[in-house]
Amino acid sequence: MSATPFNESGDRVPDVAGDIRDFNESNQTHEELWSRTRQWNDLVRHSRDDEEAARQEATAARDSHLAVQAEHPRRRASLLRQLIIAALSVALDGVACWFAAQALGNGQTETLLWSGLFLAVLAGGEVALDHYGDRNRKTWRVLAAGLAVFVLGLGVLRFQYLATVGTDGAIAALVGALLFTAATSVFVLAGYRALRAAETIPAWKSRCRARRAARAVEAAVAAVANCVRERDRLIDAYVSRIRTYLLRKCTSSQLPVLEAAIRAHLCGEST
Repeated sequence: MSATPFNESGDRVPDVAGDIRDFNESNQTHEELWSRTRQWNDLVRHSRDDEEAARQEATAARDSHLAVQAEHPRRRASLLRQLIIAALSVALDGVACWFAAQALGNGQTETLLWSGLFLAVLAGGEVALDHYGDRNRKTWRVLAAGLAVFVLGLGVLRFQYLATVGTDGAIAALVGALLFTAATSVFVLAGYRALRAAETIPAWKSRCRARRAARAVEAAVAAVANCVRERDRLIDAYVSRIRTYLLRKCTSSQLPVLEAAIRAHLCGEST
């Protein structure tokens, strides 16, 4: 055993490098176990470096997202979710557009084409209103007026169709056309409001980056935990084997201090 002395309280950490060297030389399996333990300790160190790098990246990504989001504080809703809501609002106008297209189409295919065109105009109008809402209010007002005229035009087409195929008279056709027109207006407004609440594309990209960075931190933390768990398992195995060797050269009161020194050595905390 090392000649390093103990004080009266027995809390002085001895130099156990010589004991470990002698123990490893006594059996090749001991040396291999020691080598694997130190290798896993290197993995722990590298994984902790990776965790620190991931945390720094996550912090930078989060700060970047907050900076981009601060440019549009009212637009915080998820872009994908809001796009889905806007798409559903347009899809719900499909029935109303179908009735309007019936007044123009001479067949099912032609009616479908007209319906698709009407829906495309409504969807394009929502997107254009959102685009110019923060850029050019004059253009926005022109687009809003044009979209309102278009919705009214669809109402006229529905009235013509319902008046032609209906048997309840012009009043019933007018009421039906007004209801469809009101529904179309509500769905268009709902889609527009959904787009207005959606985060901008740069904010969406920065948020996705921050989310990926946060997941990378979680993965790095899990990797550190796995490496530490495997290293500690090997340390326990090595200490359990060297304990009997140490008892030949030290007292039972000195053994805990020696074991602590060996664990510190295997963890790379001492030479």
